[in-house]
Amino acid sequence: MKIFVSCGEVSGDIYAGGFIREALKISPSAEISGMLGPESVKAGGVMRWSYDELKLMGLLEIIPAIPRILRLKKEIAREIMRENPESVVLVDSPDFHLMLAKTLRKSGYSGKIISLSPPTVWAWRSGRVRNLKRDFDLCLPLFSFEHEYLREHGVKSLWKSHPLVHEMKGVKISDSFAKRFGHEKIIALMPGSRHYDIRFHLDILIGTAEILRSKGYLPVFSVAEGLNTNLADEVRERVSDSGFEYWDGSGRELMMGSLAVAGVSGTVSVEAMMLGKFMTVIYNMRRINYAILKRLVRVKNISIPNMLTDKIIYPELLCDSATPERITHELERYLDDENMKREIDSALQKARASMGDSNAAKFWAECVLSRKCLNA
Repeated sequence: MKIFVSCGEVSGDIYAGGFIREALKISPSAEISGMLGPESVKAGGVMRWSYDELKLMGLLEIIPAIPRILRLKKEIAREIMRENPESVVLVDSPDFHLMLAKTLRKSGYSGKIISLSPPTVWAWRSGRVRNLKRDFDLCLPLFSFEHEYLREHGVKSLWKSHPLVHEMKGVKISDSFAKRFGHEKIIALMPGSRHYDIRFHLDILIGTAEILRSKGYLPVFSVAEGLNTNLADEVRERVSDSGFEYWDGSGRELMMGSLAVAGVSGTVSVEAMMLGKFMTVIYNMRRINYAILKRLVRVKNISIPNMLTDKIIYPELLCDSATPERITHELERYLDDENMKREIDSALQKARASMGDSNAAKFWAECVLSRKCLNA
């Protein structure tokens, strides 16, 4: 059996890696290759293209790359048609993968196409539901509310749990972490895993670290494991030159060892929630990008934890609101107010309970490999 897998970001690579690992347990002889990242390769996939090809963010930043992306789509589609795998699993990176699926169908590909972590049609660009219904045999969303939305709009969807439920069970504080930081009052600062994230947020978080240090906390920056070498070196250098600590290991371990977290909106907010940690969520961008997105997005909140309960768990500071002073203020509100702390911690527990309780990657593998699931 041949399966083509494509992912384009760090989080997508993690999901793809989990799927590949479980699929090869079920079917060890399966040939799994595609556009992959390090986690997918570690799990047993064969990299034909690097997921670095799609590490783009921001409406204006994408425009110059369009010709290259279109050539990449054509090249991958041609290779899929030549090899004719039984299934194509497209993970995250919706703009590219919706184009790829459409091209494959127009080219006559008759195998199964699965969207793992499908587009957030519940939040914006709901018209893409048509693409999901037309070109995909199955969607495997991350959250129960996504699954319900897709089913209500006629898209075939299956859901059992979020992958972090299984993954986060093994998170613990290592001896090296404990030895290095001891019992300091750590605040984890998470500047992101993409060039865009670093560019628009690192200075803000360095400013936040200066205030936190003056108040007796130990700010520690995460150097995301998925960063390319040059960008990781840049983060280390800038953080060190500013006189602050950084952690090269697991960002999850850093958050677990912290009192609270501040960082860029994304998967990290869900990880913080799973660890029961309070987080101040920030997101900065070009003004024109923000103006465009504000008109398009149909949800009030940008962080998933705030969508899982009827209570705002994490403060969200966007654009001009994402200042070091505001970030520190929100962290201190939680750390210094016992009543607020109890309320937030209770809401975090409720949100975590809505994430399911099984191995999502194993479920995905069973769905893709089982004709019964795909044909149901």
